[in-house]
Amino acid sequence: MQALARFMMRGRVQAIGSIATLAVLSLIVSPLAIFTTAGVALVTLVHGYREGLKSLFVATVVLTVFTGITLNQVAIGMELALKFWLPAWFLASVVITRQSMSLAIVVAATISGLLVLGFYTFTDPAVHWHKVINEQLIPMLNEAGMKIQEGPEAEKLWHFMSKVLTGSALAMFLAIQTASLLLARWWQAVLYNPGGFAQEFRQLRFGAVAASIALVISIFAIASTNEMFLNLFFIVIVLMMFQGLAVIHGLVAKCKLNPSLLIGVYLIMLFTLQHGAVGLLLVALIGLLDNWLNLRFRLCAKAQDDLN
Repeated sequence: MQALARFMMRGRVQAIGSIATLAVLSLIVSPLAIFTTAGVALVTLVHGYREGLKSLFVATVVLTVFTGITLNQVAIGMELALKFWLPAWFLASVVITRQSMSLAIVVAATISGLLVLGFYTFTDPAVHWHKVINEQLIPMLNEAGMKIQEGPEAEKLWHFMSKVLTGSALAMFLAIQTASLLLARWWQAVLYNPGGFAQEFRQLRFGAVAASIALVISIFAIASTNEMFLNLFFIVIVLMMFQGLAVIHGLVAKCKLNPSLLIGVYLIMLFTLQHGAVGLLLVALIGLLDNWLNLRFRLCAKAQDDLN
């Protein structure tokens, strides 16, 4: 990945070519969307928001022409630019103008939350997603040869999915944008400020205001059956998960804990996704509490006292 970052920073042509190529590959391998998005953020972080916007525009033109010729789908390029590249450019611009990665991530979460509110203000997302599931998803799964259960239990599952897909999709958007920004920031540190990213990430904190709003949303989502708050809750979880990871990384570094603990945390988060995402929720809770309790300082201070 470091070689890719160095190649992109050789010049505008290399940067645009890499961003566009990764975007094409992401149509085949979806996770590569993080790398093409990070490419836009990296150009912006290093060369400024004007150069980042120029690269974004040219890459969009190149991708649009390519997909128009090869796939007869001109809209794919524009869709990628609007969904991934433009937000990445904006968030990277926030970082370089305000010198705060925490603020940029909070801005991304705010945009995601406002989109949820917008959908519930002007539409009925559950109705939309239920239609998509019945008219697009189920037929696609049937064509792929997958056995789709039918009956009341299956209908309950589809009905529940239609209620939470808005929040799930926007939480995924937040996760991709945040991961892309962090990757771009790491690339920038590797190239121009070795070791700088680790220190910056360990200090990630979203503040009491953001945490208070997150807490209110969480209480309403858990205590009520309000569909909108449930969807907002997904965004809260993803946001606070990143601060929770920063706390854990900070504790491992400052308290001189075994680095293998980090691998264990990520594995627990991964393997519990299918079982209520318990690991992810615990990490998010750590991140939420850290805004008031300053866990990185308190726990490490206690550990240092014990050593003394």
